[in-house]
Amino acid sequence: MFQIIYKVTSPGVIEEFLENVDLEKGQTLVKVDYMAICKADIRYYLGNREQSVLNHKYPLAPIHEAVGHVIKDPTGKYKPGDKVILVPNSVEPKWLDTFENKRCKRKDLGNNYAIHSTFRSSTTDGFLKPFYVSEPELLVKYNNKIPANIAVFSELLSVAVAGLRRINFQETNHVAIFGDGILAYITYIAFEALHPETKLTIFGIDKNKLAMFKGVDARTYDEYKGEKFDTMIEIVGGRFSGDAINKMIDWAAVGADLILMGVSEEKVPLNTRLVLEKGLSLKGVTRSDIKDFEVVAKLLEKPEVQEKIKPMIISETTIGSVNDIYHCYEEDIANKTIIGKNIMKW
Repeated sequence: MFQIIYKVTSPGVIEEFLENVDLEKGQTLVKVDYMAICKADIRYYLGNREQSVLNHKYPLAPIHEAVGHVIKDPTGKYKPGDKVILVPNSVEPKWLDTFENKRCKRKDLGNNYAIHSTFRSSTTDGFLKPFYVSEPELLVKYNNKIPANIAVFSELLSVAVAGLRRINFQETNHVAIFGDGILAYITYIAFEALHPETKLTIFGIDKNKLAMFKGVDARTYDEYKGEKFDTMIEIVGGRFSGDAINKMIDWAAVGADLILMGVSEEKVPLNTRLVLEKGLSLKGVTRSDIKDFEVVAKLLEKPEVQEKIKPMIISETTIGSVNDIYHCYEEDIANKTIIGKNIMKW
């Protein structure tokens, strides 16, 4: 069987390619149902990476946020119709026992940090196609009663869960999230569901966005009250990430942990003197591991999690041609004010 797979071939250009859907032994055939565009997908679409990087990326099929349902699974792990989350990151087992990857086995890291790991829509083609052939262990089943347009936020939730795994909650009394964008909001959802007993404060710049963070202390930076935090999470990214991280350094308690989750293409200056004087720890978080997706599958069953995700669905577009994909990309690029995504479906 052949299908069309859509790839970014140069900045602003998406082309159709013909792909053979060949189900090999030990693999599972999945019908892709819903997809969502990530900021990383937009960077590749716009060509907002170094040219040397882009030269090795194009042509590249985007999308690493997707869910689907099983069509056929000769392994017997899944039944036809089972709803599954598509896990975008993988690493061949032969690399896991290498010296370089020993530290990835720490419970607060994961295989997504392993050398030679691959990631859909970055180092290998993503999910922008109607059918997907997968290793069964790179699928995570979720409850069939959960709407697929809610479950498509699973990958984003998994990144939030990965970030929260880097926090020692036994030694944490007060956590602050810096940022008021979509990943900050999804991290707030995961935090409230997993650690409701821990105090949380959100700092951002847009009062309309901050209003979405219900039930917690959400304020602008100008409303800082002088308190000190033992754990802070930066989810600002871009050219403003340096300002946010330096605020975190200023407002940190002695020995605090700073979790960095925002992506910036620029180098940002940090107040290293104060980092040293306070004995601060900086922890980087990127992507997520299979165990994070398993946590997310359980989180999605919580009605309060579903209710907080619903407002993030800005629109749904059925993909019938490449023009529909262009439309979704342009809609996401133009959105500067709303916390949410324009969802794509087949």
